Amino acid sequence: MVRAAKRRKRPARRSSRRGRSPSGRPARGAPKLARSRGPSPKPVVIDVHAHVLVPEVMKRTFEHSQYARAVAGGNGVPEPLFQRMTELPLRLREMDATGVDIQIISPSIMQQCTYAFDPHQALEMDRRSNDRIAEAVAQHPDRLVGLGSLPLHDVTRSVAELERCMQDLKLRGIIVSSHINGTELGDARLQPFWAKAETLGAVVFVHPAGSTDKRMLPHRLMITVGQPLEEAFALSSLIYEGIMDRFPKLKILVAHGGGYLPFYAGRHDNDYRYGRSPQLKGEFSSYLPRFFYDTVLFNPDMLEFLVSKVPASRVMLASDYPFAEKQPVEYVRRAKKIGRKEQDAILGANAARLFGIAV
Repeated sequence: MVRAAKRRKRPARRSSRRGRSPSGRPARGAPKLARSRGPSPKPVVIDVHAHVLVPEVMKRTFEHSQYARAVAGGNGVPEPLFQRMTELPLRLREMDATGVDIQIISPSIMQQCTYAFDPHQALEMDRRSNDRIAEAVAQHPDRLVGLGSLPLHDVTRSVAELERCMQDLKLRGIIVSSHINGTELGDARLQPFWAKAETLGAVVFVHPAGSTDKRMLPHRLMITVGQPLEEAFALSSLIYEGIMDRFPKLKILVAHGGGYLPFYAGRHDNDYRYGRSPQLKGEFSSYLPRFFYDTVLFNPDMLEFLVSKVPASRVMLASDYPFAEKQPVEYVRRAKKIGRKEQDAILGANAARLFGIAV
């Protein structure tokens, strides 16, 4: 990441308050947090949805983004948001203020998607971004875990860069959009990518880069309607095109609670009952527990409903930093129909298992 601050030695008092081991690190470079002892230890809190920008890359990609066209116009990224996505000291202070121990950081694909570029140029930009994210994680290995990005419109280049991200940079996966220049995620041309992601155990974070539909232009509908619709398209493609059956060990995390799909899967199930989707190995909704979901749903009753449709073990805390939930821990606690033990797991333990973080 850019504007990387010099790593400062954290006072022992602060490490103790956080319940961290100042020197202990888990295998494979993951952060390791020691639970505090006592009758009611504080759950480790892991935020799985937190964006970063690499300015030298974003300067090239921004004008091509749907965010610029449908949301920002000619105004660029508002400075307070830009600062939070580029300045590590500010990020760490705000993590402390909101009770977040670890962030899973990923490029903000809304402003920094490379799919519009020639594949060679796109790979150059994605590699630069991935290197910066790895540098940020190396400076704060107890606070940050990284995801990279890929030029998925060139599958061969993407497979090679995914391998570099996982093996050389020690990132834990990558972020992808809900479609690749109109190519759905379940398209047969992307199968080598999915195969490599499964083999490497990479977490694939599906987060839309935006919608090109002109109906999404007024009233910020690209954000309020377009994003959850894109996630519904993405999951539907992965299920109907057989990706989830062909690669059963895939780790796919979906932003914004999976979008609209978990809340209206009954129509898909009805089609299956009428024999209209014979390629499926069960009702459409039976595939939903195969995915992982974040908590960016804004209303606690929506989080409660999601947990009624998929196991709580597949749901994990997220803030959509710096755009959305300002009190992510409190938000999860307000979902009173979810038991305390399940809430604790949503706060951090579920993400720890998914990303291989020792806690």
